[in-house]
Amino acid sequence: MSHTPSRFAHHRLDACRVALELFVEVERLALPKGYADLRDQLRRAAGAVVRHLAEGANRSHPKDKAARFAVACGECGEVDAALEMAQALRLAPPERLRAMRARANRVAAMLCGLVRRERERAEA
Repeated sequence: MSHTPSRFAHHRLDACRVALELFVEVERLALPKGYADLRDQLRRAAGAVVRHLAEGANRSHPKDKAARFAVACGECGEVDAALEMAQALRLAPPERLRAMRARANRVAAMLCGLVRRERERAEA
């Protein structure tokens, strides 16, 4: 994340920073030839986590925020599933894939907290 001041709310969320770190890790992950579809889907899902998280953070209504955060959480589950597939096929070093899955789970936990918070705000 940038250290320059920003007017965008997503820059104040740790979840966005961790999601961006996961995205960078995914972008740097080299899968063997023949797995372009898996790699492309993994890249799209990791990017979607960051984008939906940012979109949700910058919405004004709690229901809108919760909806975008929930979509980001679903995308994060897709990232984990793709990494699990790569792990099962031994397409990359196991310790690296485990670390990436741990980061995906961390992002998902943060997103679940954001969804819960915004839903509670919407009901109040």
